[in-house]
Amino acid sequence: MALPIICIGALLVDELFFCHEEAVPATSNPATLKRHAGGVAGNIARHLALLDIPVQLITVLGNDLDGDWLKDECAKNNIGTDVMLRINDSTGKYASVLNPDGTLFVAACTDPCGKYLGPLFLQQYEEFLANAAMIIADTNLPAETLQWLSSFCKQKNILLLIEPVSVSKAKKLAGIDCSGVYMVTPNEDELLSLCISGNRGTNETVSALLARDIQKIWLRKGAAGSEIFHKDGSLTLHAPNIDIKDSTGAGDAALAGWAAACYWGMDEEACLKTGHAMALEILQAEGAVSASLTKEKLMNAVNKYYPDEK
Repeated sequence: MALPIICIGALLVDELFFCHEEAVPATSNPATLKRHAGGVAGNIARHLALLDIPVQLITVLGNDLDGDWLKDECAKNNIGTDVMLRINDSTGKYASVLNPDGTLFVAACTDPCGKYLGPLFLQQYEEFLANAAMIIADTNLPAETLQWLSSFCKQKNILLLIEPVSVSKAKKLAGIDCSGVYMVTPNEDELLSLCISGNRGTNETVSALLARDIQKIWLRKGAAGSEIFHKDGSLTLHAPNIDIKDSTGAGDAALAGWAAACYWGMDEEACLKTGHAMALEILQAEGAVSASLTKEKLMNAVNKYYPDEK
């Protein structure tokens, strides 16, 4: 039986408000509302399941209608929920306001993960976690939980990938021992939050993170593509020009694409192209997940965006 990828972090209700005109602050903006299952870990798990990769999601849901709906969505989409905590609290929610071109104007999030997914909870499931092909965590988790996962994955020799989520939440990684972290995936703003001294430039920050024994730093640069840094050098990949419909979840899609390619045994360049292709497809669709995704479609997308770079 194939080992699963275990995702740990947020599973939320996403409410996306698409403004009919350019959003204006401090006033009401006419918009169309779309509702989806979301959350960083939830989005990544959904993508992996669509690619027929065995996946388990460890998260927290409230004992409410939103929690019931999200758990049903996991079941419908072949996402394992063997370790899922239900609590007498509200299920988390992410609300975003987007401009007509799909770019994010503002967003807000409430999520119970930080209060409930502590190290003591995960320690009850060490045997379960030890059977992971890799573990993907988001920084909706408390800093002490991320620290515990880093130590656990180092001890068990399991790949640990961490998505920083946001500038404020990325700061949780600044003060912990990251020697068990295989890869972090910041954008340019989040990168500077990953170290205690935030006045470094990009190269200094990358060097500092590598000195903390993080094996790879995957820096996302938006339309300029991305770059993966490691102690032996770096790998850069451009991003083709596209018309963006909705920027929600593009980073989650990129990480899911990279993880899928790694799971399939592809080399670093192929992993990077697969991550880019997944994100590019999501940027041109509404919502953070493409329900029609398959491995064949993803590989076709890689060939479409990078036809001369096989």
